[in-house]
Amino acid sequence: MQTQRSLTLALLAAVTLCGAGLALARKPLHATAGSKDASAPAKPSQPVGKLVEYPELEQRIGSEIVVETTLHTVRRGTLVKWSNPALTIQLGAEHGGIELTVPRETIRNVSIVLAPAAEQVQPAATEHNPGTASAQKN
Repeated sequence: MQTQRSLTLALLAAVTLCGAGLALARKPLHATAGSKDASAPAKPSQPVGKLVEYPELEQRIGSEIVVETTLHTVRRGTLVKWSNPALTIQLGAEHGGIELTVPRETIRNVSIVLAPAAEQVQPAATEHNPGTASAQKN
């Protein structure tokens, strides 16, 4: 009887230790610099480009835009159709390449995607010769 009781206690202790080990493995004891804390409030999304007013989009058909909605969604695609009640964007191939119509009343922000600085055309750099004056005399 004593042997059965000690085996039961040993089994109970092993199960408890395994359960505690699994619980600790699922949740880190402290947050590292690279990890996000689940209890931290979500930060509002930053615009990817230049915020524009809804009526300006009529002249921006064919541009890549980012639409933030009141339904807490963000969509990025090419503007293919604009009307006063809604706009239609074509999502990228990674999102199925579908056309999505977004009603105007659900739109919070619209941004025009700007080209990254590396892709923007920069004027050619000219050599500066310290021996020549920048202002010319007449």
